Amino acid sequence: MLDELLSQRSAEAILAPHLGALRSFLEQGWADWHESVLAAPKLATSRPTTRANVVYDRITFHAEAYFDAQGIPAVRKGQMLTVSLDDGRLVLRFKKFRNRKLGTSGIPTQQRLEFEMQQVVLDGTATTYAVAGYLPDELGIGLDVLAIACTYDGRVIWQIDLNEEGTASVVPVRVDAPQGPPVRSTRPAAREESEG
Repeated sequence: MLDELLSQRSAEAILAPHLGALRSFLEQGWADWHESVLAAPKLATSRPTTRANVVYDRITFHAEAYFDAQGIPAVRKGQMLTVSLDDGRLVLRFKKFRNRKLGTSGIPTQQRLEFEMQQVVLDGTATTYAVAGYLPDELGIGLDVLAIACTYDGRVIWQIDLNEEGTASVVPVRVDAPQGPPVRSTRPAAREESEG
């Protein structure tokens, strides 16, 4: 199957009209998570898996709306959204990357194993599977990596960097000033001496 995979150049040509939108889904899903934390601060102590699930739900919400409006097949099967481009020659999934090597985590279901080994053939068409994904920074505040990666047997065959000039943009997070009673000094104010 390796020789039937789309080249990076072919994938870039197929994805070119959508690269900005793909980047925005990833960034917006991340920003939506931060807005959720602002609205419910206890979420800040959630497990990384919880955060990844919420971010995934928001990314796929935005992606599904975009691709539906474009008339491009976006199909939900169970909890996974796949987008079929160029008559099924390229299928995108959305995931959080495990590390900078652009691997992903998940339960090794038969479907997942077939995707990772690029073994799914639809209607006689060889399909290349790729992941549009993100990797949070060490503090979980911003995003270090935004990319599309095509892997085969656990190694990256090609990748498309979605970061502008190789750096992730900063996702704005609003921090409100603490609310509470005003604090006033009980000491008398210093008197200004007038010069005369």
